[in-house]
Amino acid sequence: MFTPPPSPLPSKSSELPELEMTNDTPTHAIPSAFPIHPYQSKQKYTLTLRWTILLVPVTLIAIGLSTQFFIHPAPFDAFSSTSFHRWTSWTNSLTDWSLHERHKPTENLLKLAVVSNTNAPPFIRRSTPSTTPVPTIPINPTLPTPFPQPYDTTLSSNFSTTSCYNFFLNMTQTDALRSCRPFSLLLTRSQAFIQVQDDINATNAVIWGTCNTALSPNQCDMNMAWFASSLRSSCATDLSDQNLFAVSALTGLQAFNLMRQAACSVDPVANAYCYVEAVASSDPSSYYFYQLPLGQKVPKITSGACNSCTKSLMSMYLAALSSTNVTSLTGLQATYGDAATKLNSVCGSSYAQSTTVASSSAPPTVKLTSVGGVWAVLLGVGVLSTSLSS
Repeated sequence: MFTPPPSPLPSKSSELPELEMTNDTPTHAIPSAFPIHPYQSKQKYTLTLRWTILLVPVTLIAIGLSTQFFIHPAPFDAFSSTSFHRWTSWTNSLTDWSLHERHKPTENLLKLAVVSNTNAPPFIRRSTPSTTPVPTIPINPTLPTPFPQPYDTTLSSNFSTTSCYNFFLNMTQTDALRSCRPFSLLLTRSQAFIQVQDDINATNAVIWGTCNTALSPNQCDMNMAWFASSLRSSCATDLSDQNLFAVSALTGLQAFNLMRQAACSVDPVANAYCYVEAVASSDPSSYYFYQLPLGQKVPKITSGACNSCTKSLMSMYLAALSSTNVTSLTGLQATYGDAATKLNSVCGSSYAQSTTVASSSAPPTVKLTSVGGVWAVLLGVGVLSTSLSS
């Protein structure tokens, strides 16, 4: 019977090398070479979660506090190209770490029309009282060319959305707005209109121009309603963010018809525009009442407001608050009651009738948001995700 030979022994090269123990060789097992016990994993996760709970709030608070100082501290103005490089201004800036107003747009921005700051309240400036007698209503006067238009300085790009920015670009260039010469926007958003009030005769001609347009009042009213509707759509985010530029524009568009009537109201005794009389007066008390539909409250007034024009103006406002269009007159709803109280306290209880229309709350304010808040959230999420993955 045949007996097979024994199997050959394995060669030396296939044998596993024998580990040589040295003084540097660790005597404990390598952790990665063995599976982690479940309770060890749970312990590590608990420890990570505890650190995350501690670190995330501390991080958010630290960033929030630092943002108050570093979003744009005043000392940075010392290095601004628009600052005055005098020793006194530099030293004052370096010791002032309070927040301050955002820098105004520079000349290299779009030159369409310029409003200093999107979030600045509408600026209403009354010209220097004129020594010239108030002129009567003119007959076919020579109007300035170009005629004052709203948003005639540089249009700020400080919008939340591009669609809102583009809306203002298009609106300010269309004849549908420019031909209507809206007093409700000229009063607060036209540098040329403000400057022309230094000349009472020029003011008289401009007011005549706002009351006598190529388009009919009804057509202009429809145009402004269309712009208001488009603004709500294109600037929905800006309106939600209480961007004062968008909010004030919507208020002005909605108050177009009422403020056109206010600008064109006539003092029958003097045969002059009431608004022109208010501009020419040395007492600005009457002038303040023209800003009520725009949500601007009347400050302290004197008996200078006790005249037939102011009384007629308040009656006009009261009628508007009783009309079906009252829901769009949010600015007037917010200011009429206080103005009537102040006027009656100075001129007598029967000067302005109170209204039962529920007034809205104070005019909308701008929500101040910060880039630091966004970074705080992102960093907090990053800390959490990093901690859990480690």
